[in-house]
Amino acid sequence: MSSRVRWLILACAVVGLGFAGAAAWVHYRLLTDPTYVSPCDVNATFSCSEAYLSRYGSVAGIPVALGGVLWFGVVALLAAFARTSDEGHAPSVAAGYIFGASLVGLVSIAYFAYASFAILHHACLLCMGTYVSVLAIFGLTFLTNRVGLGTLAGRVFGDLAALGNRTATLVAAVVLVGGVAFAATRYPKEAGAAAATSTTTAPADARAAFAEAWAKQPRRDLGVPADGAKVVIVKFNDFECPTCRVAETYYGPIIAKFNETHPGAVKYVMKDWPWNSACNVGVRTTFIGHEAACAAVAAARMARDRGKFDAMEAWLFANQGTTPEKVKDAAATILGVTDFDREYAEKLPQIRQDVADGMALQIHATPTFFINGVELPSDRLVAPEYFELAIELELQRAG
Repeated sequence: MSSRVRWLILACAVVGLGFAGAAAWVHYRLLTDPTYVSPCDVNATFSCSEAYLSRYGSVAGIPVALGGVLWFGVVALLAAFARTSDEGHAPSVAAGYIFGASLVGLVSIAYFAYASFAILHHACLLCMGTYVSVLAIFGLTFLTNRVGLGTLAGRVFGDLAALGNRTATLVAAVVLVGGVAFAATRYPKEAGAAAATSTTTAPADARAAFAEAWAKQPRRDLGVPADGAKVVIVKFNDFECPTCRVAETYYGPIIAKFNETHPGAVKYVMKDWPWNSACNVGVRTTFIGHEAACAAVAAARMARDRGKFDAMEAWLFANQGTTPEKVKDAAATILGVTDFDREYAEKLPQIRQDVADGMALQIHATPTFFINGVELPSDRLVAPEYFELAIELELQRAG
């Protein structure tokens, strides 16, 4: 491996480290600041938040982006070690290790790219930056590596010891591993943890600007009876949708607060828009990862009938990407449903009516919220303090 190739690998690792570090920071801000809007949330298709807050954004509670920081850091150290080694064979050995690491990286990005594009149907720009960096490193080492991976297995401990004898490299390795480990402890364990306890209030000028813009928004008749409520909130929901889960975490406590302070004044209606063609004629093909979407919305309706909606909803959001059979098992355990298929058939016309309502409103994303007929942006979640402000404005409007 030539010096030029080593520099190229080091450059790719540094670029990838930058993308992974930015991704880790964005993920942290999303979890800790409910007002934060990611700069890489361009629209409903290109959204980093959708990826980071989904079940694919973390492994065992640790953000995937931190794994990327560790991976690119290790590759950078290996490339730097090869460049500064006094041993004539060291660059070739380092190339072998980097090639082995790039194989692991290649498998990882293939999995996460599949999850992003095929299952979540969103593209994460920062993630794509890391994908390109990994592919570049793999290509460079694939073309230049001359060391068999089997050869490395017998000498890995000796090479680690030699690496440890270099003070600068050892310090860099300790800082890298220690920094990633420390960062992992700073992430909340649940998305939206900050939102549930946040008392953030938008600045006065921002509130005034929002109120002015809100007053100009068109209103649509959703045909949902108010039943005496002054504010009717309608959410088109899919229990397999990651952002629907996050929205419930962000907005649920706000709605609950108004139910306490203004009993009967705020009505919350959840309508079904499952991304599954078996029960949604507005969907041409079932989205990957949404195979249980129809069973899920049916189970939620069964739960409402039994007064156990909260328990069923919690299970559905906690087990996104599940199978229809597991939904049936959960309905039996949580709700005591003995004939799921029969009750599903009874609920299907109601689900299809919600779908028809959604088609009339031209729903194209979940979640889609309406507050007294005013549609909220569906390409990203509105910051919780503005969701709360919209409800306050509608209460004032009703008098």
